[in-house]
This record gives sequence, structure tokens and C-alpha cells, in this order.
Amino acid sequence: MNRTLLLLLLTVSGVAAGVLDPQQSITAVLGKDVALPCFYQPTDGETVLQVTWLKRQDDGQGVELAVLHKDHGIHVQDAYAGRVLWQSKESLNTNSAIVLKNAVQADEGSYECHINTFPLGSFESSITLKVLVPPLPTLNLGPPLEEGQGRTLAASCTAEGNPIPIVTWETEVHGTAQARESSHPRSASVTSEFYVVPGRSMHGKALTCVVSHPGLQHKKRITHTLNVAYLSDASILGHEAEDDWTEGKEGASLKCLGDGNPLPSYNWSRLNEPLPSGVKIKGDTLLFQKALSPEDGGTYVCQVNNSFATKEVKATVSITGKPSTQVDVVSISMIGAGLISVVLVGLLILVVTLMTCYHRRKTKRITEKYEEELTLTRENSIRRLHSSHSTDTRNQTEENLPLRLESRQGSYRGDSLCRDSLRADSLCRDSRQGSFRADSLRETSLCSVLGEDAEGRSYSTLSTVREIETQTELPPPPPTPVPENPEEKDKDEEEEQRNGENTIKQAMTHFVQENGTLRAKPTTNGIYINGRGHLV
Repeated sequence: MNRTLLLLLLTVSGVAAGVLDPQQSITAVLGKDVALPCFYQPTDGETVLQVTWLKRQDDGQGVELAVLHKDHGIHVQDAYAGRVLWQSKESLNTNSAIVLKNAVQADEGSYECHINTFPLGSFESSITLKVLVPPLPTLNLGPPLEEGQGRTLAASCTAEGNPIPIVTWETEVHGTAQARESSHPRSASVTSEFYVVPGRSMHGKALTCVVSHPGLQHKKRITHTLNVAYLSDASILGHEAEDDWTEGKEGASLKCLGDGNPLPSYNWSRLNEPLPSGVKIKGDTLLFQKALSPEDGGTYVCQVNNSFATKEVKATVSITGKPSTQVDVVSISMIGAGLISVVLVGLLILVVTLMTCYHRRKTKRITEKYEEELTLTRENSIRRLHSSHSTDTRNQTEENLPLRLESRQGSYRGDSLCRDSLRADSLCRDSRQGSFRADSLRETSLCSVLGEDAEGRSYSTLSTVREIETQTELPPPPPTPVPENPEEKDKDEEEEQRNGENTIKQAMTHFVQENGTLRAKPTTNGIYINGRGHLV
């Protein structure tokens, strides 16, 4: 009331009055430092002489904390010695705030800042301090979890603070949570419990308690791994069929399968009798270190146990005699068929190869024989022409010289036609090598002028003899290899000689001998082929 009246009087008198910050609330974290602000804006010519900090008790009385004087500095009461500091060493006109170190819950309450100025008097403002107490959560485990139990407490999480914390759960395990709260002086606590129905699928899963509070920068988490005791049913592996257990078999074994928490142990025995000799127990496996014998048969028992439970399983082993050797007809048949197929394929390849080689040799032999016969035929024809015409030609030349002189003009014409005929027939000989002898005789026959021309004149056989001599002067064909077999050579020469004689006989049918002179038989189809009047 006095402050309001003073401000009104100053305003009416025209003097600008100072103003304090409005009332505000401050939050501190337990154990942290907190600043209590107090700011005053003096007018011109006004000076802050002293600042006094008070704490208002629950009964309304004010307890002095510290006094800040313009000239004498700061004075702190004994109850707050070492905990209250002047925030700024500057003039009180700019900042009159103090710092409360290491805040505790007892520091909560209302604080007042009183400012004495000159010449305007005293001013004050109030601040409410709230101290946050962050929680320190704890996780408590429930009773041991065992498979087959009903609804059981897995864990509980407790957190206390000011204000009351919030507790939640994070987990993959299906369960339910229940929370209860309790109040304490200047704080409150909450406890959350998490219940599950234990099962082996929960073993090793994480269960996390999550605590949220305004005094915490981040959420706090406490994680617990569930531990569920259980023991699975046991089974024996390695004895699926009796055929696997025959007399003389080596490396036989039986393996006991079982899973549990804690890890189970294994115990092997044989029903109503001890284990056979040569058998070794290695963990969950029973090893037969020697070949099986009929004495190894029996009922074997595997006992699996841990601190939670004990279970056992049995397996009956019967040792059968050695299997008789059986012939696999199907396999033998397949092998035989495969071998036969391989042999047949090999024979086929061999036959094809031999036939190919045989035909090549036969073709080569026929070609060589043909060339040889052709060469021999040509040589025999030339020799016979030499031998048969050399003597006759001489005789005819001596006896019929007058006739040749008389008919020289016709001979010239015949010689010219003979040469033309030889040129044409030489081309024929190149394309028909096998008919060389016949062509030669035809040339001789044509060159004999066939007796008479169109006017009834006779021609001398001199031109015929000359043409035969010209043919004999042709270069002999290249020699061909002589057959290695003498018998085949003799047969070829005889055959060629017969062919040559027949050819000569056929050629002589076109001539007639008169007075030792060969004359061509007259023909009705004679044609003049040059200016000399030579008939063909």
C-alpha cells in the first residue's frame, strides 16, 4: 500500500519513479545452483543504497538471508553462509540478484527482494522457488521364473521424486503392468510391477523400465534379461532304421538331444545290463569304438537333467547279421549294355575308316591303271604306224613316182586339207584322250583324199604318207608309271595291241590298194573344205 501511494505521489509531482520486475516463479534442480533475480530501474538522480533478501516462512514470518550495501558490500546470515553470493559485482542500480548454491528441497518457498533508494524510498518484489527432485529408479526382480508357472511377477520398478515420476515398460514379452503411488514430505514415489506367464520362448528376452521426470534431461532406462528355467523333451538320434545297425558296422553312435536352462547334463545306461565294452560316453553322444557285434544290442536309456527337471528317453538297438552278397541284375545289365554300345560304336568307326581307305586306294589304282593304258595305247599306235607305213611308203614312192608327179597339184590341195583337218582333230584329241588311235587313223583316212575329186581326178597317196609321218613326229606324251605287277602289265599290253589292230583294220576299210598304191574309196558325201578341192 505504501509503495503504491509513493508511486502515485511521485507520478502526480511529475517525477519519474523506478519499477521492479513483476513477480515470477523459478524452478531449481536438486543439488544445482540457482539465481534469484532482482532488477530495479532507478530514475534520474535516484540511487539504490541497499538490497535486502528475505525468505517467507510457512507461518508468514520473514527470515533474512543477505544484505547488499552500496558501500559495505554483502552480508550473509549464518544459516546460509557459503551458499549465498552476489551475482554481479557491479552497481546495485543495475543488478541486485543473488545466487543460491547447491539447492535442496528445504530451499523451496517464497523469497522477497527489498530495495532502499534515495530519495524515493523502499521497493520490493517476490519470487517463488520450486526445487525439482529427479528420481533415482531401482529395478527389483521377482521370484525365479520357471516354465509351467502361472502368472508370476517378473520385475518391479520404483522411482521417487518431486514431482512424482512416470514409469513405463519396454519389452517384446507379453505381460501386464500394475502401478501404485505413495507421498512423502516434499516428494512422491511410484512403483510399477510387470507380470508374465513364464515360458521357454521368454528366456533371454529384455525387459526395460523407463522413467520420465521434468528434472531429467533424458529418460532413464534400466534393462533386465529374463531368465526362465525349463527342460525340453529328450530324443535319441542315430537309430532311425534297424538296417543301419548290422554286424561288423564301424563308427556307430547314438546322440541324445535335449535343451534346457540351465544347460542339461546327460547320462547313458543300458536297461537291465551294463554298457558293452568298447563304448565311450562323450557328452550327449554314445560312441561305439569297435565294430558292432550281437552283444551290442539292447535298450539304451538317455537321462537328461538340470536343476529344473529330469527327463529320459529309450532306444532299442537290434544288431542284424551281415547282409548276404546280392547281385544287382539291373546294374550289371546296364553296365553290359554300356560296354556293348561302346564296342559297337568302335566297330562302326573302324569299318567306316577301313571302307574309306579302301575306296581311296581303289580309286587311285583305277586312275593310275587308266592313265597307264592310255599311255601304252598311244605308244603302240605310234609304233605300229611307223612299222606298217615305213616300208610301204618307200615302195610306193619308188613305184609310183610318175603318178605323184602327175597329180602333184591335187596332192598339194590334199596336203592343205590334211593339215587343216589335223588342226581340228588335235583339238578333239585334247578333249578325248582315250580315242587317240582312232583319231589318228581318221586323220590318215581323211588325208588320203578318198580316191577322186569332183572332176574324176585321182590323188596320190603321198599326202597320206606325209600326214602319217607328221603324226609320228608329234612329241610323245609324258611317261606314266609302269604297274608293279608283271602279269597285269602283260595283260594290258595284249589288250592294247588287240585294240590297236582292230582300229587299224577299221581304218583300212576306207582305203583300196591298187598296184601297190593306197587309194581312198569313193564316197558320195565328199565336201570341199578349201580352194584346192580336197575332199573329206
